[in-house]
Amino acid sequence: MPKSIVDDFGEKQERRVEQLPPAAQFNVDLANQVAKDAQKLILGGLSETEFYQKYHQAYLKEFGVDDRPLCPVESIGGTPSESAFTKHISRRTLFKLGGITLAGILGARWLGGRALGAGVATGDSYGGLLLKEDDQPQQVGKVQMGMVVDLEACDGCLSCVYACQKHNFNSAGVFWIYSLAYQDENRDGRNFLLRLCQHCANSVCTKVCPVRARHKREKDGLVLTDYNLCIGCRYCQVSCPYGSNYFQWGEPENKNYYHPKLTDYRGRWVIGNPPKGVMGKCTFCPDRQDDGRGNVVCALTCPHNVLHFGDMNDPNSEPRRYLREKTQEKGGQLSTFRLLENQGTKPSIIYIGQQPSRSAKLVEGPVSYADWGLVEKRLDVLEGPQPWFMKVFGGSQ
Repeated sequence: MPKSIVDDFGEKQERRVEQLPPAAQFNVDLANQVAKDAQKLILGGLSETEFYQKYHQAYLKEFGVDDRPLCPVESIGGTPSESAFTKHISRRTLFKLGGITLAGILGARWLGGRALGAGVATGDSYGGLLLKEDDQPQQVGKVQMGMVVDLEACDGCLSCVYACQKHNFNSAGVFWIYSLAYQDENRDGRNFLLRLCQHCANSVCTKVCPVRARHKREKDGLVLTDYNLCIGCRYCQVSCPYGSNYFQWGEPENKNYYHPKLTDYRGRWVIGNPPKGVMGKCTFCPDRQDDGRGNVVCALTCPHNVLHFGDMNDPNSEPRRYLREKTQEKGGQLSTFRLLENQGTKPSIIYIGQQPSRSAKLVEGPVSYADWGLVEKRLDVLEGPQPWFMKVFGGSQ
């Protein structure tokens, strides 16, 4: 395991927490330590049994329940269940908006200056590597929905940003997908990067949730939040290295797409705008996966064929076919990368193009958010492009 990554994660984490206001509801120190060890877990430095046992009593003390899905039943002599949560505590009882820790908004900022995984595709590839069994985002036979994002075709038009924001009726300034324009050394003009939830095959956020609100859907590998179970502790936000989580501070501004009847095929409320005190993020449109359309709004509205959505484990899916076609067009040499691949998360999004270097810096895009009638008032507070880009890619102000 690359020990330096975990050490750097914890050191930067602790420095930033010292600058935060005191938490009135949830234990900041516990959240930070859990996130650090969850990172070790997905990198192989801790076993699931060790991780669970280390924090079992602390979770019970903090939340009244420890319903993490990785519970080693034979080791502790019991089985976690949702009934344990409802017996001990309710989401509305736990959630108090005033004074909740701000540590969660800094999740992606702890990983400043870490290099991205990158490669050159030489055939049927996933993330710049020849496809082998251990390169798969999930085990063979499992469905893992994801994307190929062709940054070479992106012009920063913000069509995907607008479509996602309006489709999910998110509050002003809340974007589940960002289009970032930047300049980089030895590269002419503006470059673009799209940031959204990576729906990781080895998702760290699902390993820290005390009530199993954040979970991975077995059917298609989507990483989702059960809004009825979420207690707003933001452990998922603290642990996520991609800064893709949003906390719903107030009542949703647009309630057309906010009600418990928006459930998926399992009857779980995971679709659309979350209620107050609950975590939200990119969902890969589970309603469209359940009704047979099998697509996502951001890809449908892109005018430049940038986003390609499908099963990353299926060689005949649209994203995998697109990778092969682009590789052939490039004479067998195609530059691809996955975000923070060295973190062990197995992100389900592959980017075609050159990864940003440590000298990259954000610039104004050709189209502004205001041009689309979108408000950016919450960017800096809720992991907007500037802090996230600077910390993760090492760019300078």
